[in-house]
Amino acid sequence: MVNRFLRAILALVLINVGLFAATVSFNKAQATQSLPPQSASSELLLLRVDIAPADVARLLATGVDVLEARDKGDLLVLGNETIAAQLRARGFSVEIAQQNSPARNAFAPFTYNGGYRTVAEHEQHLADVAATHPTLAQIVTYGQSWRKQQGQADGHDLKAICITQLRPGDCALSPNTDKPRFFLMAAIHARELSTSEMAWRWIDWLVQGYGVDAEITALVNSSEMWVVPVANPDGRARVEQGGDAPYLQRKNLHANDPSNCQQPGSSGLWFDQDGIDLNRNADFKWGNAGTTLCEATYQGANAASEPEQQALEQLMRNLFQDQRDSSDLAAAPITTTGAMLTLHSYSDLVIFPWGWTECSGTACNSTNQAPNDVGLRTFAFRMSYHNGYSTGQPSELLYAASGTTDDWAYGQLGIAAATFEIGPSSDSDDCGARFTFTAFTPPYTCQDTRFWPLNKGAFLTAAKLARQPFALSAGPVITGVRVNISASPDISATDNVTITIEAQARDDVFGTQGVRRPASQPISAAEVYLDAPPWLGGSPILMDAGDGIFDTVSETVRTTQVISAVMTLSDTHLIYVRAQDNTGAWGPVSAAWLKNAPVATPTPTPPPTPAVPANYPRFLPLIFR
Repeated sequence: MVNRFLRAILALVLINVGLFAATVSFNKAQATQSLPPQSASSELLLLRVDIAPADVARLLATGVDVLEARDKGDLLVLGNETIAAQLRARGFSVEIAQQNSPARNAFAPFTYNGGYRTVAEHEQHLADVAATHPTLAQIVTYGQSWRKQQGQADGHDLKAICITQLRPGDCALSPNTDKPRFFLMAAIHARELSTSEMAWRWIDWLVQGYGVDAEITALVNSSEMWVVPVANPDGRARVEQGGDAPYLQRKNLHANDPSNCQQPGSSGLWFDQDGIDLNRNADFKWGNAGTTLCEATYQGANAASEPEQQALEQLMRNLFQDQRDSSDLAAAPITTTGAMLTLHSYSDLVIFPWGWTECSGTACNSTNQAPNDVGLRTFAFRMSYHNGYSTGQPSELLYAASGTTDDWAYGQLGIAAATFEIGPSSDSDDCGARFTFTAFTPPYTCQDTRFWPLNKGAFLTAAKLARQPFALSAGPVITGVRVNISASPDISATDNVTITIEAQARDDVFGTQGVRRPASQPISAAEVYLDAPPWLGGSPILMDAGDGIFDTVSETVRTTQVISAVMTLSDTHLIYVRAQDNTGAWGPVSAAWLKNAPVATPTPTPPPTPAVPANYPRFLPLIFR
């Protein structure tokens, strides 16, 4: 307590004389801009900082907790009166947007027991899924957390689950597999609670939908879905200790400087928390993030210094072939297989590599784009069709960030990678975060009423595209597969029946918000496969355009076939439909059941655009992704 009191007095003195010194000097020009540690005992405030685009980097360099939203042209900061005074002394215009008064306690009444799942519950969930679905799911312990490696009783093993129709050798920690892999990870930033809830629902959707939903069944038959629901379990466990007022711990619990960095207090915030930002610690383009020990984006003493990040990188190396040369200018081949998503909150964004390059203006160019920019951008816009999120490269929407997980996945392995920022920055509904303290802990009901309905289609799209994400993203999408069987109810297995298969082939299925939305191409062909998909040597059956000619970006396609009735008397037969555009690009397959009671695959529809003020910015910036 004495140390903190003296530091608080010293901070006030430094404000008066205008001297600010960093505690660690990795990058001297940046570190000397950092604000000194502050006491977390004073009232929590939401600060609105009036800032020009040219001053964003200067604000970030102070090390304050800049949130993922704008209020018109302003950035929002979590802080207290001392931090507000320090920023004003630096020349920033600062206003108090909201106080965390008891009347507006944004953390109550939601508790972990009644809503958000604890780390222990996530671990038990994985065990329950594997026990209940032994032919579909397998758990892998892929490493240990920092506290576990230090011999602390509250440390954690790092857990992943693999979901597929298991054959001998499936879900092995080896990149040599004939099944494409889709990797989804959540909660690398501990306080972002919605992300683990989305991972939980994705796991359940896969195992519960197998044998029921044709699309999920086809996917689980042919692909491996890997899920890490809590990538930073030590940090998440610390968040949980806040109960109804979760501690906003972002980093892991590496004890860098516990005598100076703050411990959690009644306000639920660490203004200058101990630990390492795992999403700045990756061993790719590391070294341009926070440099002082207590900063929210402190990147660590060296690249991949943290056991959580080391284990995560090794896990992905075990799952995916290295398909890209080490040169920044080398593109991964169009036949690259594998895709990953890392879930964050908030701001309703889909962003993709490069994150480490700076862009000038509103769009990046060839000097600061990833070599596979076209493929990555198309992959991202295919997903944002479902959730309506703004889509682009980080510097096009936000700012540059190095040492991030998605940059590592693409930069080191060449796989398609992206980040979702789940949850709106607008306060247009109960799930919005602007002008509240619930940015990272929105009402738990939002998980099922908003976030999961918007994102499950995006996850499914990413998993289907993982077979060859750069190639398949360029091709059309199949929606609304319908099977009609002309047969009487008393048909026998020795009869033949006539079936009509109809679907919608669309190349215009892209999100509408973002930078450089890909152009749609006319459909040129479509085909259907019975039982065996194209990658297993199935025989294609050509489909016709409903109006007699392929010439638009959206076409009804159909075919009529005479087949053995025995195929329609069982629930085990699948059909697969795909389409091609006039550039020659084939899209992913969509699956449907071939059975006497036709089941139509629902056509996805874009989510409604939330109403926002006319002067609200089109792209909502995420400052700490």
